[in-house]
Amino acid sequence: MKQYDNYIINSAEIDTCEKICNALIYFNNATETFSHVYKPTSNQFIREAVNLAGAFSNFENADYVSYFASFMKEKFLKYYSHISHIYGIAFGLDPRFRLGSLEECLNYYYAAFFGPLPMYEDNPIDPKKEYNEVSDIFYALFNEFHAQYGNAPPPPTQTSSKGKSNFKSTFANLIKKRNQLPLHNKAQLMRFLCI
Repeated sequence: MKQYDNYIINSAEIDTCEKICNALIYFNNATETFSHVYKPTSNQFIREAVNLAGAFSNFENADYVSYFASFMKEKFLKYYSHISHIYGIAFGLDPRFRLGSLEECLNYYYAAFFGPLPMYEDNPIDPKKEYNEVSDIFYALFNEFHAQYGNAPPPPTQTSSKGKSNFKSTFANLIKKRNQLPLHNKAQLMRFLCI
């Protein structure tokens, strides 16, 4: 058995393996989220991208993962150095996140990958500009929707023949109460999206 002593894993090697596995779990979770086919994941992209940005920041200076983390970061940024507006829109429409936290997430994401961002007009990476562009897209979508459906009569509510309201009319009344406040301008839309 002495001939196999060189192949026995010691506690330091086990510790290193655990650290590597703990580092890789972030990347595994993000890959699983990005790869779903049967459920929408666009609204989760920014959340996972921010988690990855934090993981890359943490693991760049760690001896045990810095080597492969640099290659993974390079590969990730090849595809996601710029976050598409569609991800920002999906994030803003998700009631768990809303548009209000998008700017903070974009600031963190770009700062984690590119360091402190210089604030000059031609900077290709400007989180504030990205946020404003997504907000403008929301406003344009709202205006288009309002132009098409803003003056449409509300759908009729249904009641049962016994005079008791059924579930659908109760739900419709709840939604009707919530939607009684008309949204006519950008400030009202932003307040609605950011609450």
